[in-house]
Amino acid sequence: MSDDLIQKLLQAEQTASKKIREARAYRTKKVHAAKVEAIQEIKLLRDEKLKEFENYKKERLGSTEEQTKENNKRTEIEIQKIRKQAQVNQNQVVDLLIKTVLNVDTQMILDQNKKLKH
Repeated sequence: MSDDLIQKLLQAEQTASKKIREARAYRTKKVHAAKVEAIQEIKLLRDEKLKEFENYKKERLGSTEEQTKENNKRTEIEIQKIRKQAQVNQNQVVDLLIKTVLNVDTQMILDQNKKLKH
């Protein structure tokens, strides 16, 4: 009788060990499947967010080609403004330069020479 009880306990222990191994294997399999699924979801989410970001950049900043065209256009406008200002002021600048070069204050030069001699 005691041998029967021991046999039943050993059999119960083996059955429990088998169920524990099966549960661990099942849990490992589920964890692995969840990990694979999470990696796929992350990849999909990342791709989706990258597309959203690219669309946002295009909407807000425009394409690089469009930016270059816009910058060139603004630069050309600024160059034209500067050229117009230069044409308007050209005669005045030339007159001022000639006047400055030709109108030398000789008294100031004489005063400086006197100071240097002393």
